[in-house]
Amino acid sequence: MVISQALPPQNIEAEESILGGILLDPEAMGRVVDLISPEAFYVQSHKEIYQAALRLYGQGEPTDFLTVKSTLEDYNLLEQVGGLNKLTQLLDRTVSAVNIDRYAALVMDKYLRRQLISAGHEIVDLGFETSQQLEIVLDESEKKIFALTQKRPQEGLIPLSDTIIKTFNELEKLHEQTTLPGIESGFYDLDAITGGLQRSDLIIIAGRPSMGKCLATNSEIILADGSLATISDIYHNRQAKLLTLKNNFKFSLTEPSHFIDDGIKPVFRVTTKLGRYIETTLTHPYLTIEGWQKLSQLKPGNKIAIPRKINIFGTQKIPDYKVKVLAYLIGAGCLTKKSPLFTNKNPLLQKDFIKYVENFKGIKIIKDDSRERRTSSFYISGDLDLIRNNRQKFADSLKKIIKSQNLSNQKLADILKVSVSSIYNWQKGICVPNETTFYNLCEILKVDSHELDPYGIASIRNNGKNSLTIWLEELGIWGQTSRHKTIPSIVFTLKRSLLALFLNRLFATDGWISVLKSSQVKLGYATVSEKLARQIQHLLLRFSVIAKLKKRSVKYKNNPRQIWQLDISDSQSIKSFIEEIGIFGKEKAIDLAKESLNNKRYQTNCDLIPIEIWKQIALAKGDESWSSLGKRAGIKSYSNLHVGQRALSRNRLFKLALALYDLSLQQLATSDIYWDEIISIEYMGEQQVYDLTIPKTHNFVANDICVHNTAFGLGVAANIAKKENLPVAMFSLEMSKEQLSMRLLAAEAGIESNRLRSGRFVQNDYDKISIAIGTLSSLPIYIDDAANITVTQIRSQVRRLLAEKKGEFGLVLIDYLQLMEGAGSENRVQELSKITRSLKGLAREIKAPVIALSQLSRAVESRNNKRPMMSDLRESGAIEQDADLIMMLYRDEYYNPDTVDRGVAEIILTKHRNGPTGTVKLIFQPELTKFLNMQNSSNYS
Repeated sequence: MVISQALPPQNIEAEESILGGILLDPEAMGRVVDLISPEAFYVQSHKEIYQAALRLYGQGEPTDFLTVKSTLEDYNLLEQVGGLNKLTQLLDRTVSAVNIDRYAALVMDKYLRRQLISAGHEIVDLGFETSQQLEIVLDESEKKIFALTQKRPQEGLIPLSDTIIKTFNELEKLHEQTTLPGIESGFYDLDAITGGLQRSDLIIIAGRPSMGKCLATNSEIILADGSLATISDIYHNRQAKLLTLKNNFKFSLTEPSHFIDDGIKPVFRVTTKLGRYIETTLTHPYLTIEGWQKLSQLKPGNKIAIPRKINIFGTQKIPDYKVKVLAYLIGAGCLTKKSPLFTNKNPLLQKDFIKYVENFKGIKIIKDDSRERRTSSFYISGDLDLIRNNRQKFADSLKKIIKSQNLSNQKLADILKVSVSSIYNWQKGICVPNETTFYNLCEILKVDSHELDPYGIASIRNNGKNSLTIWLEELGIWGQTSRHKTIPSIVFTLKRSLLALFLNRLFATDGWISVLKSSQVKLGYATVSEKLARQIQHLLLRFSVIAKLKKRSVKYKNNPRQIWQLDISDSQSIKSFIEEIGIFGKEKAIDLAKESLNNKRYQTNCDLIPIEIWKQIALAKGDESWSSLGKRAGIKSYSNLHVGQRALSRNRLFKLALALYDLSLQQLATSDIYWDEIISIEYMGEQQVYDLTIPKTHNFVANDICVHNTAFGLGVAANIAKKENLPVAMFSLEMSKEQLSMRLLAAEAGIESNRLRSGRFVQNDYDKISIAIGTLSSLPIYIDDAANITVTQIRSQVRRLLAEKKGEFGLVLIDYLQLMEGAGSENRVQELSKITRSLKGLAREIKAPVIALSQLSRAVESRNNKRPMMSDLRESGAIEQDADLIMMLYRDEYYNPDTVDRGVAEIILTKHRNGPTGTVKLIFQPELTKFLNMQNSSNYS
């Protein structure tokens, strides 16, 4: 970097010409007083002379030679400025004051350049202030530069004749109702109350977050490490890496940007044909072949998307013997008696179980087959002989360590706070310390516990639980009855091979595989525990195995008994199971099933694309005949494709998609989605619900079902850009710029957003889309979709846009307030208070309205009258204080589906600093996310 050593920018001659002109011409001062200030003069003496002239001008006195001389003498400044000689020189060097305003502009130019240099030095100093937060330093630096750009010569006195004519023109427009004091919002009833959106106002638009698109608290979500967490856990942990469905119908990992507690709401259980279920609010969207649809729009028979595979495995490793024993005990064990019990009639499984359970130290296997024809059982208890041997080893090791450290029994007893006789008995092997004392002993002696007891405390205690029981307790499954058995959390995080091993031994207990005379292969598993069955169903999905869960009644000891049965019928799923999992002890049946499957052509009646896909294929093919398309696609029965009558297989859809060169259809044919049919929708009462904001894709997988996660503020912003042709800056912290563009396009073109997103629009829609794109492209709308943004960053971007446009600003829209980041050094209420004050300051600085969308608290849900009030604003104190206008959205249809106000939205003005409050009604079109005036209007939403 090169720093100039030259003098700062100045124009001494121009300064002298200005002062000489003032001394020479009595009218000159009036021409420059609004153009230049004393600080603009580079020479100090010039500054003092101009200040004296300015003082005289302010008092109505002349600014001639003698009067200025006298004023300088009065303030003892005449000698400092150079005496009479200086004033005389100024007069002598000035011929005329005719160009004095031009000289003033030259002096101001140099002054601003000097100010720029000074600001630069101050910014350098700020850069070295490492104690200040970087964000504050950047804001202060920008403020210094921006302040220079705003220094403009004042307009000065304007003739009343000019002013009165302009005033009359404004009055005439107001009388004719062709203009408003503020900026038109595009909704005339709202503008009638507010007089338009006033410049320098902070406006809050509030509504319930996500319109109630929430999941019940116990909904389970698979995480990147293979573990399962409820949405409640994720909300409280404030972090997660989970699955989301991308636009190409493939799953990938993502992280929520925000976590929402949406209070207590009515929830409904959606159960599918495969036996899966999820509980959500009625407004929660599900993915259908025709796009995302709210639950309230769905009914039994509709098909929704679920994953057909979840390719997520953990990295956890535990010894193979533990994996096998755990599977055996969950499948055919008893976990409620004094010791674990395994019961199975298959000698091969008995032998396998015994082989691997013996790896647990300090245990003894007792076979019980006392009753005739009774299936053999195996109790796992502590081995007393082994325990005695281990205890003696412990005693010998303890005695040796105490001696090596020169510790007396008394001193050790005092430290441990036990009797001396206890220390003596431990060294003789008569007894052992309890678990807490044992680990305190290890800590005092500074030895690893394995040095005293290599196999764990259970291996040396007579009255303690054996090592297997202790491990089952640690896993959290000891004491579970058959009906309440579950798979412990550690299994979900196992690496792929260990998880396959677990399922292999689990199916060996209560699973089956067989080949019927019809060559059909039957594969399944049965249990009396619903939770266990659902967990197995989920784990199978990780290996691309789709299982159907159903409840059955069977006879058990001559009494009916409810069981949960998993059936795997799709041949591709069975192949995947055989190749990756298998069943120990049923190898012969596995080989027969494999042979049967290899001799059959693949057909499926379940993994099909819903029948509605024919509409999209019809749009893609255009005027071509179906038989021609089928022939080009290489389909044998091309003359009869059963168009619109049968669901399509993936293979057939892929052939058609290739023939049509249609990428979206190809992606659908090879997608990670299985289209499962809804069989029931049941009301489950009111429950705590949560939601997650997923950047860009806005969906995630819960309970192995794909579920989804601004319209009025967006409509106001678009109206201003369209009607006023003023710049609008949108800061979307929740939605991506592509999603905002799609909403704007759907509203402008009048085409349902679902059809646009899925590409299912007809040829006639192209004209509407083209016109809408042309209109929107010409609008001065600017979007920033950064998920985390501060007021400082918003102010910086708005300043740059304002400087670039060099004119009036239309609007700043922020979606939404609660997602904005603060300084992070205070509690959230204080942070939000600073944010709202800063936004109000921004509105005054740019002389344009700033709209911030905000959330309402869930308190509104607990009242009979759901219309929001001021107190329902989250962190309402700070917002209420700083906002000039607060508007709240309410749709009665959302709470009362049978209301007479269907399709009507209320805009409730709860605060209006400069006018009346009240309620405005608008038409709301949810399929377009569009608001309209109640009467016929061409207003943009």
